[in-house]
Amino acid sequence: MVGALRAALPRHLQHHLSSGRELAHRQAATSITTLSTTVDALDRLLDGGLPRGQIVELVGHRSSGRFSAVLATLAAATTGGEAAALVDLGDALDPRLAVAAGVVLERLLWVRPQHLKQALISAETLLVGGFPLVVVELGWPPVRGGRGIEAAWLRLARTAESRGAALLVSSPYRTSGTAAAGVVRAGSPRSLWCGGARSCRLLLGLASRLSLEKLRGRQEAGEETSCFVLPEAAALGTPVTRNRSARRTAARRPLSVPFAAASGTAERSLTVAATRRGGSSGTRSSEP
Repeated sequence: MVGALRAALPRHLQHHLSSGRELAHRQAATSITTLSTTVDALDRLLDGGLPRGQIVELVGHRSSGRFSAVLATLAAATTGGEAAALVDLGDALDPRLAVAAGVVLERLLWVRPQHLKQALISAETLLVGGFPLVVVELGWPPVRGGRGIEAAWLRLARTAESRGAALLVSSPYRTSGTAAAGVVRAGSPRSLWCGGARSCRLLLGLASRLSLEKLRGRQEAGEETSCFVLPEAAALGTPVTRNRSARRTAARRPLSVPFAAASGTAERSLTVAATRRGGSSGTRSSEP
């Protein structure tokens, strides 16, 4: 059908007509650059980091490490010399903790909207203004202003694509709908302990499982585990158990970031380390 229509057109117009399959192959062949979040588990799920020109939504409840990943991403961008913007609907940012996480405040624009509509307008304005990284932090449920309008998210996705900017949406539940090119869900945290049944057990940190629910251009799913370990525990090199399991965590390029505690207000400096676990995609496990 497409071939017949193309043949009926004048020669100088034939190359403007393409089928859906041709457009899909052309888009897949286009190289997409990524921005590393420096959280190894998240970067592996996203094939290298946040894809520029697309929306990635990170979904998670309290203490899942969601905001820690936001701070790590902002630190990676600003320390690399790029400007970044945080649209903070949840009013979660503590500048002192951000500095401790490595964020360069001189390269960060902090926007504090009152409801979701203002947050979406602010994000679009920042993308048009040329920010290479925009993070939208929606706080905790219920999100003020509702779940948003699908058309607004789609317009935001088109703006990010036209500007070649990375857009990370941190949300307690799915909000961006079909506009998101990638969706990663952070599960409930699990405690990390040191010590056995005959000795005093010490809480050394928390671990959160990241699950890839969607990534444009990729069919298989995947799972990774991001561990938030106290710096003292990482320095000791003590075997860490996750709840009652005897599995060890394999620290990989630790990164110190603030970790939001269950209360949502109390935070302390923890070390992020990633461990790979096999998911539905059939990935190999690096744990013994």
